[in-house]
Amino acid sequence: MCGIAGLASAGSRSLDASRVDDVLAHRGPDGSGAESRSGEGWAWDLLHRRLSIVDLSDAGLQPIANEDRSLWLTFNGEIYNYPELRELCLARGHRLSSRMDGEAIVHLWEDEGPAALARLNGIFALSVADARSGEVWIARDPLGVKPLFYVRQGADLWFGSEIAALREAGAPIGGYDTTALAQFLSFLWIPDPRTPYENVRSLRPGEVLSWRNGETSIERYRSPFVPSSPADAVDEAELVRDFERVFTAAVERQLMADVPIGLMASGGIDSSLIWWASKAGIQKAFSIEWGDSGSEKLAEDAAAVRDLQEAFGTEVAFLPGEMAEATPLPPSGDLFADPAYELTRLIAREARDAGFKVLLSGQGGDELFAGYRRHLLAPWIERFRMHALAGVTHAGLRRAPSSNVNVEYAARLALALSESDPLRGYMHLCSYSTGVDRAQALGCYEEEVSDEVVWQEHRRFYEALPPDLSFLRKMMAVDLSVYMPGLGLAYVDRAGMEFGVEIRVPWLDLELVEWSLRVPDDSLIKGRTLKNVPKTLAARVLSHRLAHRPKRGFASPTNRVQKQQASGGQRGFRQGTYFARAKTILEGFLQEPATSERPLI
Repeated sequence: MCGIAGLASAGSRSLDASRVDDVLAHRGPDGSGAESRSGEGWAWDLLHRRLSIVDLSDAGLQPIANEDRSLWLTFNGEIYNYPELRELCLARGHRLSSRMDGEAIVHLWEDEGPAALARLNGIFALSVADARSGEVWIARDPLGVKPLFYVRQGADLWFGSEIAALREAGAPIGGYDTTALAQFLSFLWIPDPRTPYENVRSLRPGEVLSWRNGETSIERYRSPFVPSSPADAVDEAELVRDFERVFTAAVERQLMADVPIGLMASGGIDSSLIWWASKAGIQKAFSIEWGDSGSEKLAEDAAAVRDLQEAFGTEVAFLPGEMAEATPLPPSGDLFADPAYELTRLIAREARDAGFKVLLSGQGGDELFAGYRRHLLAPWIERFRMHALAGVTHAGLRRAPSSNVNVEYAARLALALSESDPLRGYMHLCSYSTGVDRAQALGCYEEEVSDEVVWQEHRRFYEALPPDLSFLRKMMAVDLSVYMPGLGLAYVDRAGMEFGVEIRVPWLDLELVEWSLRVPDDSLIKGRTLKNVPKTLAARVLSHRLAHRPKRGFASPTNRVQKQQASGGQRGFRQGTYFARAKTILEGFLQEPATSERPLI
C-alpha cells in the first residue's frame, strides 16, 4: 500500500516531485521514486511513495518497468492472486526481478494492455505509462477500495492518491463544488465521482482512464457487481458450507505479507469471522472500549472481543474510545462526518506504534449479505404505499422526541412509505438532511441542493440495473457500488494511510463478492434475521450469542457526538445530530486558507 501521483502533458508542464513526494510521505514512509519521459508533443511524470509489505528489498522499489523499459508502472495496493499471475508471466517468458506483486501488472499490460486489469484480484490504484508513444493510463480497482483522483485541463492530466497531492502538484483544482458539499451534508460523505472541488474528480470503481496526445477517455473494464438474474433456491446447509469454503480462502489470500498482520476487532461477526478464519495469521488485535456509553451498550462490544481473545489466544489492545482525536478535516483533502473515521485513526496510530503495517477490517460484509436495517425495510418500501397517512405518522413521531432508536426508525420508515418512488423512499433512510437544511447551510436556493440533485449518483446507478432484480438486490447493489467506496472504504483508507498502515478488507475479495451475488434473497434474510448466511456460520464456529448480537461495528456514543455539535436540521433524532456535525465540519473546511480559485458564495 503506497501513494502515487503523476502528470501527463502535451506541453512543457512537469511535476515538482519534491513537493508532491512530501505531501504523500505518510502513505509510503519506506521510500520514494520517480520516473519521467518525453517525446514529440508529450511528456509524463510518475511518482511513488513506498509502504513495503511484500518483498521488503530494494527490488520492490517503484516506478517499475518491463524488460525493455518501454512500460512503467506506479502502483498502490495489493494483488492477492499474484502467485498465479507470476507463474503466468514466467510461462510467457517474462523475466521478473522481484517478488513485489505489482511487477506482474506491467508484464501483463505489455501482453494484453488494459484488458490485463480484469485478471487482478486485489485492491489497487495504478498508472501505466508508455515510454514510446507517451500514452498514460490510470485505473482503480473494481470495488473502489483504493482512491484515485484526477484533474483534466486542456491537454493536461494530473492524478494522485489524494486531493492534497493534486493541489501540491499545481493542478487547477477549482472552486468548491456546491453539489458535492450538499451531498456531504446529506450523507456525511461525497459519492464518486465528485469531490469538494469543481475540477477534481474521483475515478469510479472499475474504471480506466487513458490519455494520449492530450485526449482522454474513460471506460469500464469490469461490469458492476450485480446478480445477472434471480438465483434459484438452494439447500441452506450446503450454501453455508460453500460460503465457509469461499470465505476462508479469501481470508487466507489476504494474509500475504512479509510483515506482521493485525486485526481491527469490533466484536461483530464480520471481524470475528476473519479472526477465526485467519487461524494463526493474526499477531495482534486492536479494539475500542468505551467507559460509559449509556443506553447504547457499547461495553458489550469489548466483552465480546475479550471472549474471542480467550478463545483464540491472540493479544488484544483495548483502546479507550475517548482517546480518539476530533480531527474532522483529513489531511488528504476529503470530507467525512462519520465518527468511525476518528476511531479508525486511533487504531491505525496505535498499530503503527506497535510495529504493524497491515490490519484486516470487517468492512463489506453488510453490503454483500444484507446486514443493514434498511435492507430489512426495503421490501416494505417497495410493496406498501401509505402516502398521506405515512406523512402524518412521520410528522407525529417527529413531534414526540425520543432517544429510543425504534421510534426513530419508525419515523424514517413512515417517511419512506410516503413516497411513490421506492428509490426515493429508500434514500430517506440514508439521508441526514433536507433540501431546506442544505440550502440554509450553503446559502443557496433549495432547488440547487434538492434531494434529486444530491441523490443523482444513486439514481444513475439504480436506473442502469437489470429490471428483473428484486428491490432488495437493487438497493444492495447501490450500497456496494456507491455507498461502500464513498464512505466505508474511503475513511478506512485515509485513516490507515495517514499513519502508514494498510487496511485490507477480506470480505471484498473478488471471488467472495462474485459468490455472494448467487445467494437467493430468501437466504440473505430469514424472517427478521439479517445477514443470515454469515450468522449461521458464526453461530456454529464462534457462538450463538455472538452471531446474534445487535449490529454496531466501531461506533461512538450518540451523546459524545451531541456534545460536540449544535442543534440539527429538520430530520431530528440522530439524523439531525449527525447533520449538525457535518455542518460544523463543513464550516471549518470553508474557513481553511484559500485552496481554490473562487469562493463558494
